[in-house]
Amino acid sequence: MILSDGTILELIDSGVLDIKPFNIERLTPNGYDFGIGEDIIIPAGNGKQIETLEAVFLPDFVGAMMLLRSSYSRRGLIASFGFVDAGFKGKIRFFAYNSSQEEIILSKDKGVFQMIFINLDKAALKNYENRSGHYQNQGLK
Repeated sequence: MILSDGTILELIDSGVLDIKPFNIERLTPNGYDFGIGEDIIIPAGNGKQIETLEAVFLPDFVGAMMLLRSSYSRRGLIASFGFVDAGFKGKIRFFAYNSSQEEIILSKDKGVFQMIFINLDKAALKNYENRSGHYQNQGLK
């Protein structure tokens, strides 16, 4: 089940789920729009590795999917995301490719992609950290 904005807020308020820094204005009816730390220009026909401004801290019973905001995909940006496993902690890194004929500017003041939170039917037996944890704490200082 996809979590609603109200459930996301309840989990954040209780400390079970966390997004840092959290901006209530980036909360959507069924997710949260993640941003980037600086303006990024992607020239036509080129790609870049991008890291989110926010870090996410998922409990053992919530996974997440990433979706590129349609305003960017309509302009020719393509990005591929993996599923964010239950128990993941850190920033999200992804590769974005500009398939258009013009440069695309990703603004630090706008959400670039949306994270959709999904409730697992029960807590994972072994969460991300205990299964592989390869990218656990990515981007955290």
